[in-house]
Parts: sequence; C-alpha cells; structure tokens
Amino acid sequence: MPQGTLSGAIELFRQGDVQNAAANCELVLQRNPGHAEANHLLGAIRFQQGSTEEAVSLLKRAVASPLATAEMHNHLGSAYYRLGRKPEARDCFERALAITPGYPEALHNLGVIFAEMQMGGQAVAAFHEADRLDPKLSRAEEALKHAYGSIVSPWHFAMLGDERRNAAYETAIRKVVAGKDVLDIGTGAGLLALMAARAGAAKVISCETIPLIAARAREIITRNAFGDRITVVPKKSTLLSVPADMARRADVLVTETFSSGLITEGILQAIEHAHESLLAEGAAIIPCAGSVMGYLAGGRALQTMLFAHDVAGFDLSPFNEFGPPLLPVNLDQVPHSILSQDTQLIRFDFHQTQFPAGEWPVQFRAVSHGLCIGVVQWIRLELDAVTTYENRPSRDSDFVGHWTHVVHRFPRPLILKPGDVVHVLFQHDRSQIGIRLLT
Repeated sequence: MPQGTLSGAIELFRQGDVQNAAANCELVLQRNPGHAEANHLLGAIRFQQGSTEEAVSLLKRAVASPLATAEMHNHLGSAYYRLGRKPEARDCFERALAITPGYPEALHNLGVIFAEMQMGGQAVAAFHEADRLDPKLSRAEEALKHAYGSIVSPWHFAMLGDERRNAAYETAIRKVVAGKDVLDIGTGAGLLALMAARAGAAKVISCETIPLIAARAREIITRNAFGDRITVVPKKSTLLSVPADMARRADVLVTETFSSGLITEGILQAIEHAHESLLAEGAAIIPCAGSVMGYLAGGRALQTMLFAHDVAGFDLSPFNEFGPPLLPVNLDQVPHSILSQDTQLIRFDFHQTQFPAGEWPVQFRAVSHGLCIGVVQWIRLELDAVTTYENRPSRDSDFVGHWTHVVHRFPRPLILKPGDVVHVLFQHDRSQIGIRLLT
C-alpha cells in the first residue's frame, strides 16, 4: 500500500511497481505540491507511460525548484523533444549541462537536437564528448558515427582512392609550385595541399568550410610534417581576404571542388572571387579548364531504368510523365549503346574572371542505329596544357570514381539511324546544368 513517502516511491519504482510508486508521489504532492523530487519522479513515470503532456507539467514544477538537478532538466528536455518542441528541449539540455558540465546523457540528447537542426559540427562535438565521458553509452557512439556521415560524405574516400586523379593533379602541381605561394580551395583531408608542399611550394593557404574537416586536415598536415608551410583556414574561400587570411595574393590556385555536374559546388563563384581578391596577376590555375561532355545513349538497360511501357502484359506508359529528368548512375556497370561521338557541351576556361549564365543549342549526330533515351554526361578536367582527367563511362574502367555519370532523359525515346541530327539546348545558371531536347 502507498505510504506517501518519497523514499517509498523510489523503492517501489526500482522494484518495477510503477503504479504504487506513482501513488506515493501523488500523496507527497498533495501535502507539498512544489516538492521537486516527487514532481520529478512522477513526471518520469508519466513520460514512461506515454502521458507526455502531464510529464511536462510535472517536470516543469520540478525544475522550478531551487533544488532542481541536471537530471530534472534533462528529463524535461526529453519530454519536450517527444512533443516536437525542440527549442525548449535544447534549452533544457543546456541548463542540465550548466548545472553538471560533462553530463553524458544531456550531451547525447543535445547532440541529437544539433543533428536534427543541421548543426553537424556541434552534434559531433556533443556526441564525441558524451562517448569519451561514458564509453558504455553506446547510443552516443552510434550517434557519433551517424553525425560523421552527415558531415563527411562517403565520396571523400572514393576521391582520395582515385589514383588516376591523384596522379594527374600531382603531375600538374609539380610543374608550377616550387617557391610559389599556393591557394588550395576546399582542402578536405589536405591531400592537394600536401602535394604542393612536397613539390616545394613556399607557402600553402588551404581553406575548408566545415570546421570538423578543417581541424582533421590540420592534424593530418602536422602528422606529415608540413605544418610549417601549410595553413588551414576554416572558411569558405569567398570569405577569405588579403591580408587578413593571406599575407599576399597567391601565385597558384589548386582546387578540386567539382561535382558530377562540374559546377554545382559553387566553383564558378569561387574562381571569380579568387581572381578578384586572392590571386596574383597571371596566376597558374589547376585545373586550368573543365568541360561537360556527353554522347547520345540508348539500350534496353537504360530504357528500363527511365521509361515504363509494357510490364507483365500491362500498358504503363502514362507513368512516364513522372520520369526523372536526370539520373545519376555509374554507367561503367550498366550495358548501354553509344549512338553518337563524344561531344563537348561546354568548356570553362578558369583563367577567365567571369562566368555568366547562358544557354545555347548543341547538335549530336547519330553514328549508329538505335533507340535513344537521352544524353549521357560526364566531366573532363584539364589540369594543364597536357595533363587531363575525365570520368568517361568505360567497361574497362579499373576504378569506380567519386564522380558519377549523369543520364539526361529525353521526354520520349528517339529512333535514330546514322546521320540523324539531334538538337538539344544546353543551359547553366552558374550552379546547375540542364539539357533539353529540341528535336
């Protein structure tokens, strides 16, 4: 039977007798409605029972007491979080940590809030500290892994493992950096900066927008004994300035901030700003140019990936209206027909200082019979006048690179014969590219 004491309620709760534990708390609160510990325990019980609104009311009374503990604030934050009230939850977890710095549960919970608010760096810091303080808190370890994944994309590792790309960059870097000041935009793990320093660069300024990655790049650079010549600045390149971040303008720019669509990571804006504010006149740029390439493609495999027709004896063609305009896919692994010669859709000379948006017609001439479903697109980088790298689809490719291929789907398949000309409109808005069928 309930005795109406807090100690009795706690003992019953430990024994798993939640009903009588709650009854004891209620008797205590009849005598003293502001009793912090009774409100806390009853609030925790109601939270456990799914009565979250009541739990919040009780826990708010608990934290209103001058005797409120970090655990009380943490439990109130958990209740707010369940109700979707994330700002209040964050406030509670931060109050818990103000009372008890290094409280692992509150650190983990705050990390969850940061992760959901797209504050990846703060989430990682919170999870990392929670895991360090309490290695048995397995939730923090798993959450840390997920938080890393939200910040450091998997393509970083594929990129670093691309030996053809690495060799092409290093060949170009070695030719021009000796004794020069180098600007490295988007350093990531610091590989290109390290190549430049090893090739004799006088000074390398590397920028990286993600603080967590910038910190790890510094660690890698120090580990490789180039900390005296490479400085990592945790900023977007367009926020760098001379002399605040660089003693003087750089003689060489090296960057690999390219996407499968070449320009979608803001490279044009970064190069424009670099010319205006960060580079010396006549600076070398690696790569010196980049192109978007393409060919007409077809084949049964691609057709079934992008169009629906007769399936199991049913006509599903009306569904094609919902077909994706483009499909990222590794075409090294997909059999398909090449129906035209390789065609350059656009070439950006990175020595230019401005890259206006635009659109223009492009012609593809068919070289074989086939059902064409669209344009296969890839990118080509000119590291210097003689050194190139491209990810053109190839069945003989010995490496599945970090840049995927893109299929730009036509609204309808085209039946082609040799000599047929397919007219498309290529367009870019400085951040995205598009290919539209005109024929």
